[in-house]
Amino acid sequence: MQKKVSLVLGSGGARGITQLGVIKWLTEHGFEVNEVVGCSIGSLVGAAFAEGRHVELGEWMSRLTKREVFRLMDFSDPRYGFLKGQRVLSTMQEVFQDLPIENMQMRYAAVATDLTNEEDVVFRTGSVYNAIRASIAIPGVFKSVITTDGRFLVDGGVLNPLPINYVQYRENIIIAVNLDGNRDLLAPIAYDKLNSISLLQESYLAMRRKLTQLSIELYKPNYVINVPHNISGIWDFDRSKFLIERGYEYAETTLGHLVKK
Repeated sequence: MQKKVSLVLGSGGARGITQLGVIKWLTEHGFEVNEVVGCSIGSLVGAAFAEGRHVELGEWMSRLTKREVFRLMDFSDPRYGFLKGQRVLSTMQEVFQDLPIENMQMRYAAVATDLTNEEDVVFRTGSVYNAIRASIAIPGVFKSVITTDGRFLVDGGVLNPLPINYVQYRENIIIAVNLDGNRDLLAPIAYDKLNSISLLQESYLAMRRKLTQLSIELYKPNYVINVPHNISGIWDFDRSKFLIERGYEYAETTLGHLVKK
């Protein structure tokens, strides 16, 4: 590739591990990524990539079992969020360091949501772990982050599940990984048969898909790698090996024509 790449990594729980497969494909095929913008799980994957530790993260994720995923859950007072979220980041120290963002190997940004002012918060400096912690704070699941200036931060995917608009190197080839792609071809959902929780979840997913599609249409990345939103559950990190392989395949399907002679 002649031009450099800006990579946008979306939010979506465990299916975000497919993004490691996308990164593997890009690096193997000579794409030079010099900017990564991440939201929620994308902020974690993007940080490992920006520190040159994405292979190690993939290897660590691929070894996870259901029991080990459960052990990473540091339960909290459910009034403020079921999980504290610190145990995951503490464990991540085995994979990549908590560096100042400005000292990382490539330009990096993590996106969180400020509920107080209903706006995005973009981390481009300071502790990368603090940035990830805010960006992954799924409302009602992870304890929210309150900043010293009184902002109430939750998961960046609440307002901006695919933050294409925060790419700074607009002259780059912009590749976005959309974790809210259409469903794999399965039997249609019988919405009238869903219980209240399932109906709430399907409604939320429909809202995210529409929000993401509007972002793609507005900010027009050069390429979008679509990952089916039903490829895994939000906590299926024990399926990481499979998800990395599928991410590699999705990248090949979308971008393979760029490297074929």
